[in-house]
Amino acid sequence: MSRAPRILASWRRAPSLSVQKGSQTARHTCHPEVPLGNCFLPVYKASPLTVTRLWAERLDQVIIHVGALSLKESQELAQHAAEIGADGIAVIAPFFLKPWTKDILINFLKEVAAAAPALPFYYYHIPALTGVKIRAEELLDGILDKIPTFQGLKFSDTDLLDFGQCVDQNRQQQFAFLFGVDEQLLSALVMGATGAVGSTYNYLGKKTNQMLEAFEQKDFSLALNYQFCIQRFINFVVKLGFGVSQTKAIMTLVSGIPMGPPRLPLQKASREFTDSAEAKLKSLDFLSFTDLKDGNLEVGS
Repeated sequence: MSRAPRILASWRRAPSLSVQKGSQTARHTCHPEVPLGNCFLPVYKASPLTVTRLWAERLDQVIIHVGALSLKESQELAQHAAEIGADGIAVIAPFFLKPWTKDILINFLKEVAAAAPALPFYYYHIPALTGVKIRAEELLDGILDKIPTFQGLKFSDTDLLDFGQCVDQNRQQQFAFLFGVDEQLLSALVMGATGAVGSTYNYLGKKTNQMLEAFEQKDFSLALNYQFCIQRFINFVVKLGFGVSQTKAIMTLVSGIPMGPPRLPLQKASREFTDSAEAKLKSLDFLSFTDLKDGNLEVGS
């Protein structure tokens, strides 16, 4: 199985994504002070530019998210990505003053792509957070005529009909179809997903890779068991209240590396959440070690 490039979560308004190689799951690699997950909060401009440059110097492949509310800002970030040697750029739809038609959204994306004409371009489809309900299938129709550098899609939505039609109607294009709903990845693989990008792969990566291996070997019953195991944990933490803060706390728990607190208005994960998540991870055999020390469990304060 080929080794997937890592993700740089260089963010202005949203997390970044990476191209998939083979069926290996990509994962986030993030500066400890930068929140992971689907966040759209302003940060100091110097911070993401510095972080992206440092990561671009250290990783073999980096695709940088450059989406922003302002077209000018997106273009500047795209230009910066090209200057530091990124391997591609990705963009979400602007989410305050929203594009309500395909043509308007395409025009926005086209202008961003034109700011870095030598870089592969990826669209990050996440309607639950952007509020932009334009179907990805509709967006992809004729997109190469408008954006010649278009290379693929990160699809973070539960609408498998839309995702399936993206794959079915673009079989000749060799686009990358990266799926972003971790608990439904197996279903997306059946429909033709070429890769995956998700926050839970930071700490559920072993089980996810086992699921991918079983799928490649056509042991679909085993693959389903792994997916159900992953779903059990995600379902458990969702019921407790699950978001960026909790993701950072779990990453700290599993790695032993303090990830730092989230930025306001997000609040740190509670000790009760962390203890419950740890117990569930152990019960599902997700943790690779059992001697976790309180001193390593800085959930952010």
